[in-house]
Amino acid sequence: MKATIARIEVQQRFCNNCSAYIKNELQEIDEVNNVRLYPKESLITFNFTNAYKLSTALNILSEIGYYERGERVTSNKFRLACSC
Repeated sequence: MKATIARIEVQQRFCNNCSAYIKNELQEIDEVNNVRLYPKESLITFNFTNAYKLSTALNILSEIGYYERGERVTSNKFRLACSC
């Protein structure tokens, strides 16, 4: 199955230390690999094989506080992801 590249810009900035946590969380998803993080740009990229894997990755990012740019976040849903 051919892999597709995801390019996810998140609303919250993250530091180099938090990058390791985000990367570990995404690498737990089967068929998601080549995870790369760019803290200065608030950008996360990775390869995935189907839409379900992309959806799973986006859900995990939201759960840990890294909401996709443009995602509407209500005040009770928002939490500061990186506090370093």
